[in-house]
Amino acid sequence: MKKILQFSLILIPMIAAAQPNYTPIRNPLYVAWEFRQAETTTWLPANVPTSVHSALLQNGKIEDPYYRDNEAKVQWIEEKDWEFRSTFDVDPVTLQKKHVELVFKGLDTYTHIYLNDTLILETDNMFRSWKVDVKKWIKPTGNRLLVYFDSPVKRIKPEWDKLGYELPGGVRTMSRKAQFHFGWDWGPRLAGCGILKAPEIVAWDDVIIENVFVTTLEVTPEKAKMVARFRYRSDFAGNVTLISRDGKRKGVEDRKFEVGVHNDSITFEVMNPKLWWSNGMGEPHLYDFTFEIKRGVRQLEKVDVRTGIRTVKLITEKDKDGESFYFLLNDKRVFAKGANYIPQDLMQDRVTPFHYQKLLDDVKSSNMNMLRVWGGGIYEDDLFYQLCDARGILVWQDFMYACALYPSNGRFLKTAAFEALEQIERLRQHPCIALWCGNNENNEAWNNWGWQMNFTEEQRKQLWRDYKTLFQDLLPIYVETNAGGVSYWESSPRYGRANPKSHKEGDSHYWGVWHDEEPFDVLNKKVPRFMSEFGFQSFPEWKTIETFTLPEDRKLESKVMLAHQKHPRGNALIAEYLQRDYRPVDKFEDLVYVSQLLQAEGMRTGIEAHRRNKPYCMGTLYWQLNDVWGGASWASRDYFGRWKALQYYVREAYKPVAVLPYVEDDVLKVYGVSDLPDSAVVHLRVRAMTLDGKIFNEINLPDTLLLADSSKVLWEMPLKKFLEKHKPENTMIECQLLAADSTVLSHRLLFLTAPKNLKLSNPRIKTTVSKQPLGYEITLTCENLAKNVFLQSSADGFFSDNYFDLIPGESKKVLFTTKADLKEASGAFTVKHLLDTWK
Repeated sequence: MKKILQFSLILIPMIAAAQPNYTPIRNPLYVAWEFRQAETTTWLPANVPTSVHSALLQNGKIEDPYYRDNEAKVQWIEEKDWEFRSTFDVDPVTLQKKHVELVFKGLDTYTHIYLNDTLILETDNMFRSWKVDVKKWIKPTGNRLLVYFDSPVKRIKPEWDKLGYELPGGVRTMSRKAQFHFGWDWGPRLAGCGILKAPEIVAWDDVIIENVFVTTLEVTPEKAKMVARFRYRSDFAGNVTLISRDGKRKGVEDRKFEVGVHNDSITFEVMNPKLWWSNGMGEPHLYDFTFEIKRGVRQLEKVDVRTGIRTVKLITEKDKDGESFYFLLNDKRVFAKGANYIPQDLMQDRVTPFHYQKLLDDVKSSNMNMLRVWGGGIYEDDLFYQLCDARGILVWQDFMYACALYPSNGRFLKTAAFEALEQIERLRQHPCIALWCGNNENNEAWNNWGWQMNFTEEQRKQLWRDYKTLFQDLLPIYVETNAGGVSYWESSPRYGRANPKSHKEGDSHYWGVWHDEEPFDVLNKKVPRFMSEFGFQSFPEWKTIETFTLPEDRKLESKVMLAHQKHPRGNALIAEYLQRDYRPVDKFEDLVYVSQLLQAEGMRTGIEAHRRNKPYCMGTLYWQLNDVWGGASWASRDYFGRWKALQYYVREAYKPVAVLPYVEDDVLKVYGVSDLPDSAVVHLRVRAMTLDGKIFNEINLPDTLLLADSSKVLWEMPLKKFLEKHKPENTMIECQLLAADSTVLSHRLLFLTAPKNLKLSNPRIKTTVSKQPLGYEITLTCENLAKNVFLQSSADGFFSDNYFDLIPGESKKVLFTTKADLKEASGAFTVKHLLDTWK
């Protein structure tokens, strides 16, 4: 049950000023729109919210930019100006208000806005909202609204040319437009324009609340001391009574409203508060608060706020190893488990509530507790943060600056300041917000990527002054004064991977694996205090590849597949790592499957190393969770939300309790890791067996204490002794942690050699299928190890497990959740395993 806390701000009435209705009106303009290329004659229908690419696609004027190599065919769009127009009426009640405003959000990016042929507004930042009082221009019927979009590349070119040098990052740095629109190493370039949110009419008389922020001052089990800070605009001057209600509890405070824009606050207490916790630590309890302004019995304004009671801090303290980096939630340490999040589509209007809900359901079910919203994308929609609040997903929020240096002229800094304040105020109410970070990799790049060699000494000094102005002065001040105690971090990472301090202080982006071609085992040795980026590429599922290719395109080096591989060395790097661990394959479809195994195994190596080294390391956020289109990338779930092998592996590796075997100096060590707040007694079972399932050694420790919030070696033995002369290529080690009722808390199968060296035999898999309320249950058994079993169906649905190892003598049940009615269920599924790909 959510607890309702209500605040009423009652204005003592002035008899002479009595009016029948003071309630503000907020109405989105969901009306018919049309658009055209500027200086052409044909107008076409558009469904706002929309991007120009979506509008053109819906009208059949371009082919799908995501299909085959069509991306190259739509690059002309960014060079053109575009116009969107609509006609709307205004009801009499709205027109009678003293103030009638048009509010715009999500304008991408450079616009001139006309109402009834009058220029009312110009915009230049897609991350800001814009409002203008249109009382003197608006009329009851037939209002004409025209939004003229300048070409983003043409608009910024004159400023770029004036610089006299090229800023790292290119022309995109001149624009407060989503940086990934200009292309990245995982997505296409679609640098268009659009109205990404419907404009809104806001009409009011005497008072309107602009922002309310409810936050925790102090909390104990008995009560939480809270403060509600609010900003109001007023045409009214007079005495005000602030009334706070919490059930039957009531507080009254006297104030006086003044004309203009003002800030005020009210303090109150919540008895026996239920705290907001991240996923795995407790319930993410949310409270609903309501603020009202009344004049007598009339309601003048009402604002609803949903939030949680929590405290969150980033702790960076000197210690014997360097400097800590971890989050403290309600005075409890959090080991961060999650991923880096990028926008879900370049055409943001196509991202629906279903997409947000499905993605964040996957995040929660994968045992994650944190996402990093990456700085080259967008400040996400309100719904994204609401869903994170409800699911207990902490958010590391980057400001939208990435892999570049930015100008520091007065105009840029002014719009950057407005952007920062607005986004902080918009998001600070969400208990999920755990950190504000200035930028992605800008500091590291300046110091390690060779950028400085392109400038004179005087230019270098100026560029670094510009950097410090934005990221060491402006942004931290705005966070400190407006973010409600949430910490600021200048740049992610603090140091580049070549700096020895990168493993001892701050957060780390470790790309020695992948860019430098280092083996995955390096991740066991180079463990940082907090890993905020590391990753490895794979191809998406074959069904996804089929959506953007023709049969003749489905070759590794085809023109189309190369167009969907945005990293210049991507295919070569995948091939290099594949030959180290896997046997060659003949079919491209098999290569796609094996690339996912390679990614999953390698990334699990890093995740497990980070968890084993708790509390030295207190977080692991891999790159990356999701995709913007179909193609090769570092994502664990592809553009359609289909889980790659990595997503299944992550779900196991991120369990609150995990058994993690690791061979170090020829000693088999079995770690028990717990993120739970309480200690528990568990049963540790370690079994060595041959690939045909014969157990030749077994260790049982039934009364093993697993300490709360800890990582500890539970058992160890020289590997040679445990194997009893059995060869690694014909051996597997099964580790389990069992609860008192024999429930398996964690399971891990360890192999002692690369997959290509295993002596695999025909597993002789048998399957049976039965209809279930939610879909179909598949039961699998085998006679020999079936390595990385991959289940597929032509029907749309979700397998509860996939890419798993099937052990001889055991029965595995997998639920395929689907709405499809499979007429011949027994033949509706195909089963692939690693041996199938061997020549």
